[in-house]
Amino acid sequence: MDNRNSSQRMRRRRRKKKPFRRILRIALVLTALFFISAVAYGGFLAYKVKTAADDSYQELNREKSDLRETKVELGEDPVNILLMGVESYKDSPGHSDALILLSVNPKTKETVMLSIPRDTRTYLPIIDRKDKIGHSYAYGKKGNKEEATIESVEALLDVPIDYYVRTNFTGFQEIVDEVGGITVDVPFKFSQVSIESKTIYFKKGPMEMNGIEALTYAQMRKQDIRGDFGRQERQQQVIQAIADEALSIKSFAKAGNIIEALGDNVHTNITLREMFAFRNFYKELTQGSIDRLNIKGEDAYIDNVYYYVPYDESIEEISNELKRVLEIKDTESDTNLNNEESSNQGYQTE
Repeated sequence: MDNRNSSQRMRRRRRKKKPFRRILRIALVLTALFFISAVAYGGFLAYKVKTAADDSYQELNREKSDLRETKVELGEDPVNILLMGVESYKDSPGHSDALILLSVNPKTKETVMLSIPRDTRTYLPIIDRKDKIGHSYAYGKKGNKEEATIESVEALLDVPIDYYVRTNFTGFQEIVDEVGGITVDVPFKFSQVSIESKTIYFKKGPMEMNGIEALTYAQMRKQDIRGDFGRQERQQQVIQAIADEALSIKSFAKAGNIIEALGDNVHTNITLREMFAFRNFYKELTQGSIDRLNIKGEDAYIDNVYYYVPYDESIEEISNELKRVLEIKDTESDTNLNNEESSNQGYQTE
């Protein structure tokens, strides 16, 4: 009798334990599935990011600038990054509508931003004569247009360009939209017709902007009493706002969407690894003030064509400041400068 009761009690205990064990098994299976799904999704995102980055990546036809003794790396060495905003329409060779040079020193945490007016008259190596710097992109051959612009900027400032980022209007808008828009401190009230033929109204003070609004804000020039200088400052505002938003995003999925949005609209020689390395110390860089430089010069008409002619003193001053940030000695660029002077012999400034 006692044995029968004992056996019944053991069976009851087993029945009581089975539901718990079943739940435990389900939990373990769900956890395993979730982990596998997370790994798979993470792998998919990583693949998507890498694919998009590979599509945007475009090397230069050189290992380093001729103004460098040794190759440098973003995130480790002081470097120059040239941002090109290209205006390209159907059946048009394209022009550099916006040129912004970023000099970044990760050691001293210094950042200098220089806008180069598109109408700046300077020597263009690609055609071996002086013309508007914004035309250098058009003169470059297919697959070499960015390089033609880079060489012109190097000839103007006598500093190396290590990296570049080239985007068109579509890429610009998509990036702003993908980061969720940007906030910019508008200096004065104005309205401007966008490339979509819609009038956009800008109010003075902080204003949230989507892609088309940010593009229109950066492009406006005629209503700014400072002309191209005013537009340059607004372009710098927008570039910094985009960088702040993009590099502060912690979601890998969101980062993937941003990089994917670049697609064929953006070309750069910055690798994916270098992008993430730059992201790691960007916050440290922005804790200090970004020094904004402007090229001083004068308006001039030569053969009935408008140019912005920079003052030699201004170019020399800016070049020296950039070299200081980049920790470049003058001897590194003496050879290239002498070559440029030789190619310009016999030229007279009008």
